[in-house]
Amino acid sequence: MIFALVAMVMMTMSMNAQSVNDNRSMTFDRMSSYLELRIDQVEPVKTAMAQFDSMMEALYQLNDASKGLETWERIQAAHKNSMKKILDGKQYDKWVKMLELTAKNHADRIIEQQTASK
Repeated sequence: MIFALVAMVMMTMSMNAQSVNDNRSMTFDRMSSYLELRIDQVEPVKTAMAQFDSMMEALYQLNDASKGLETWERIQAAHKNSMKKILDGKQYDKWVKMLELTAKNHADRIIEQQTASK
């Protein structure tokens, strides 16, 4: 019975990991289509996005809010610099709007959560 429980937990974790990967893949496909990426841009953008994701994971681990904003600004500047090297002007402008909207939505969610917890 314990073995069956452990197996169920492992399968659930595996399915959740697959679901996250599927969501990321779907999101990337949508972004790629929206930005009209050329074939030669796909892998560099994937790499830049993966680097951004890992930098954001490190940011979420920070417990010091005063360093959080400064770190976010550095991460955002580095990511924008990477993307600017990969994308053409029109694509970059679209991407910046997308990044700003995503950041705004994320900030709104955080504020909403903080307000709800008070």
